Amino acid sequence: MGVRMIKPRLYRGMRDIEPAEMEFQEIVLAKVQELFKKFGFLPLKTPAIEYLDILTGKYGEESEKLFYNLAYGDGHTLALRYDLTVPLARYIAMHTHELPNIFKRYQIQQVWRAERAQPRQGRFREFLQCDVDIIGSNSLVSDAEIIAISIECLEALGFKNYSVKLNHRVLLKGLLNEAGVHQENEMVVCRILDKIDKIGMDKVKAQLEKDLLEPGQIKKLFTFFDSKADNEQKLTNLENMKLNKDAQKGIEDLKTILGHLNSFNISQDKIEFDPALARGLDYYTGSIFETVLLDHPHIGSLTGGGRYDNLIGVFIGRDIPACGTTVGLDRIVTALSEMKRLDKKIPSNKVLVTILDENYASYSIKLASKMRKEGITVDLFPEPASIRYQLSYADKMNIEFVLLIGENEIKNKMIRLKNMKTGEQTDYPEDLIIKEIKKLTDKKENGKIENAKTP
Repeated sequence: MGVRMIKPRLYRGMRDIEPAEMEFQEIVLAKVQELFKKFGFLPLKTPAIEYLDILTGKYGEESEKLFYNLAYGDGHTLALRYDLTVPLARYIAMHTHELPNIFKRYQIQQVWRAERAQPRQGRFREFLQCDVDIIGSNSLVSDAEIIAISIECLEALGFKNYSVKLNHRVLLKGLLNEAGVHQENEMVVCRILDKIDKIGMDKVKAQLEKDLLEPGQIKKLFTFFDSKADNEQKLTNLENMKLNKDAQKGIEDLKTILGHLNSFNISQDKIEFDPALARGLDYYTGSIFETVLLDHPHIGSLTGGGRYDNLIGVFIGRDIPACGTTVGLDRIVTALSEMKRLDKKIPSNKVLVTILDENYASYSIKLASKMRKEGITVDLFPEPASIRYQLSYADKMNIEFVLLIGENEIKNKMIRLKNMKTGEQTDYPEDLIIKEIKKLTDKKENGKIENAKTP
């Protein structure tokens, strides 16, 4: 009986990430992780699987339709995590007595959402989130610092033409109240407003009128949003309207945050107060913010987050203040690709050690091992083959430096170094070759992010 052949395939919305893109992602991640550490954040990992009741009731009905629910034989109802924020809240609740009063963590892990994949927007069913959060502080310095780290991430990756949209959920709540929106409809309206960038202002107005609000309410609500002034003038205009306490509270907080951002040396030109910004998740309670590329708005937000002071309290019965953001790696890589700044062939700092004859395999193995102990990344060709065949392999793998070791090289105690980029070949004494290779590869490693063409 023959073996049944299984057709290789992927579930829709899932993808393989090929080595060239993974190498690029690792370069980006290294920069992001370095920045998180520079700001004093500590690493954390949580499980991919959570109890379903841990996740439900925090995001909103539309988001919770996107859970990947899991059936397991022990009777427990489980799901793959939707984001990293609710698992963080669960972790804090379980360890609150062990942690410092102020806890700053970063987390870089996969999340899953059962939504239609949109590769051009960098949206997939499985993707990597890079989160930073500050737990335990009511100070608006935390909000400003989270925004500052988002901006530094983009700057470190070379982005220039972007805008950080900033709003406040309490201000938005006050504006909804001024427009006559009933309290029970506030979150529904917020979720619809969150679609402005996706479906446009006219379709959002039509959806609000169809489902919730009278034309007069919609008109009044959008008068609060219609302003081309700078941040200070927008806030002053709203303040002069003598709005309710919620609106005034949000305005005061935003002014304070903008002041702190000045102290962080963040240019006000990069910040746009947008009173229509909603952020669709239910758990936000204060400032909300997201970053968009002005030249590629269809990609959506590259970073996004806000303050969520009530979320942890769901698990322990008392509120613990918190603020954080997500840096979207997949959208960043998509943006770099669209900007023609993602080089699919990142020059490798590997060195290929050849085996040209079985009789010299031992020499090549020993040399490769010695080089690896010196910290050099070595690709040892695993079998004897022609020079042409092994050089073709090096070319496909984008390996720049190849060591050719044959009978004459061993006899003369010389090793031939071929630079695949220039075609130049140079013979070096075997006792100097490691020093020369180390010098060349160290130089390449230092310039690797430039070679990767981040913008």
